[in-house]
Amino acid sequence: MRTERNIYSFLRKNHLTIVSLLLALFSLHLALTGKREFERGYLLKELFSYTLAPAGRVALGAENAVKDVWSGYIALMGVKDDNAALTKTVLALRDENNRLKEEIRLNERLRALVDYKDSLPYYTTGAAIIGFNMERWTRTIVIDKGAESGMMRDRAVIAPQGIVGRTLDVQGRTSRVLLATDLRSNIDVIVERTRVKGVVEGNGTDGLILKYVRQVDDVQVGDRIMTSGLSGVFPKGLIAGEVVKIEKGGDNFFKHIEVRPSVDIGKIEEVLVLREDTFHN
Repeated sequence: MRTERNIYSFLRKNHLTIVSLLLALFSLHLALTGKREFERGYLLKELFSYTLAPAGRVALGAENAVKDVWSGYIALMGVKDDNAALTKTVLALRDENNRLKEEIRLNERLRALVDYKDSLPYYTTGAAIIGFNMERWTRTIVIDKGAESGMMRDRAVIAPQGIVGRTLDVQGRTSRVLLATDLRSNIDVIVERTRVKGVVEGNGTDGLILKYVRQVDDVQVGDRIMTSGLSGVFPKGLIAGEVVKIEKGGDNFFKHIEVRPSVDIGKIEEVLVLREDTFHN
């Protein structure tokens, strides 16, 4: 309200000056447009050009800004697509790398298994582990060889690290193997260092118990336990495990001896199965 009052006061005080200025501009316009070198409306055009030029520059700048923003958006969309493509390529290469690493590990395991097989004085058949049963009272595995591959019951199953167990149930294309750590397993063995004889039985978990070793027999922690070949299933000289604990037995006659198996069943994937009548005690 105060602003309007100020404007009105200004116009009232200077109305003669303003009217004179407008008349002068109009006269100048008529004089110029009367000459040939100036086209009609020249002054008005120049006046409008002078007053509207800043607005035009602002509009042009806004247009250029919009163009820049749109170009940046398109560029960002292109970068996003390129990034997605690169991510997909990286994932594919990572999968391929993992597959190649797995193949290398498989080749290394098979090479070690073949080398061990070639070093044995008896014939064996290679098999892959395809199933596990690690319950408290039953510790077995399933292999991918059965009767069609010549498998039979009570055949020794071994690995380069030592004994694994024996075949228990043979089907057409698969066989169930009773692990040495199963409570039902018992294997005739000897102490490698002193030739003391005994029997290792499974403790039902992941260990073995060496039984029937007398208090007077020389057995120490760290002694290796080997198969004796007396049972008719395992040939002589295979590693069963290592003594890890010795205590006095409850009957004061035999020692209580705990043995760590030479084979960690959770870390092997292939085994060898001895064929029938390929070794002698």
